[in-house]
Amino acid sequence: MNDTTLMTSRQALTGVLADELAASRDTIFLGETVRGLGAAGVASGLYDRFGPEQVIETPVSENAIFGAVLGLAIAGMRPIVEIYSADFLLAVANEVMNDIAKWRHQQTRPEQLAITIRGCMGAHGGLGPEHSQSMEPYLHHAPGLTIVVPGTPADCAGLLRAAIRSNGPVIVLEHRRVYELEGDVPQDPDFVVEIGEAEIVRSGSDMTIVAWGWMRHEAELAADELVRRGISAELIDPRTIRPMDWDAIRHSVGKTGRLLVVEESPITGSVAAEIITRVVEDAGHPFPRVARVVMADVIHPYSAAMEAEILPGADDIVAAATRLCPATDRIETRWTST
Repeated sequence: MNDTTLMTSRQALTGVLADELAASRDTIFLGETVRGLGAAGVASGLYDRFGPEQVIETPVSENAIFGAVLGLAIAGMRPIVEIYSADFLLAVANEVMNDIAKWRHQQTRPEQLAITIRGCMGAHGGLGPEHSQSMEPYLHHAPGLTIVVPGTPADCAGLLRAAIRSNGPVIVLEHRRVYELEGDVPQDPDFVVEIGEAEIVRSGSDMTIVAWGWMRHEAELAADELVRRGISAELIDPRTIRPMDWDAIRHSVGKTGRLLVVEESPITGSVAAEIITRVVEDAGHPFPRVARVVMADVIHPYSAAMEAEILPGADDIVAAATRLCPATDRIETRWTST
């Protein structure tokens, strides 16, 4: 069994960046304020160790940063770019969704375009409308991008390393509330979490809950309470939003007959809607029972107290799960996928 070390997600991310920078001079880390702590402390110590040739502090210009990143990748380098807040990916949507995502197809160049884009996202104490959004719903529509959302220290390490070693563009979205979580992280320098492979966090028989990022932890709390209420929930963390591990989700819902998707984002155009739609489209008869726990279509406030009112939480998940799986109707004919 691999040796593990207890550490925070932030430490796990910093460690992987250091390992990959040390492994190859072609790996470049760049972003705003990365000579110090960077956006969320992940860059701490990297500039002092690797110097300005591998750790490049950029001007505050997302368009210039991402233009440089594309050029480095075309030249065969493996750039890792830290965007100060993942919300600001909207400022470079053309570069990310048109240029980077489509470059190899447009230029008929099948070789690598190894770009890792990482940044913090998600609500954490009233940071306001432009620093609190979960960004995966905005990005998952674009072909050509891989999107991962780690929810544990081990997944932060394994998914980031897999992203850096990938030959295509990968976006790593790190929820702000995950940074301080502690967990055991394998110390194998080649430890990766396979992109596109979901984790069955806990097994269950009455319903399937799909949740990722910070919502995974709210769902775990909810699942504990559901057990006390006599409901056995299977919890799946997809970890990769694109490409999604559809087989794992379909298999679980085929067993339980019920699906609840939990997502920290507004309801319209959500990833949850895509998951539910695909499961229902693929289902035989009877159809699975489905529901989602998401935000209303509202803008994040600056008030932490007001923000807490709009975010999904364990209590909301328990309430939705109880409606989806009432005590009088927990034994029924399971649907089968086709």
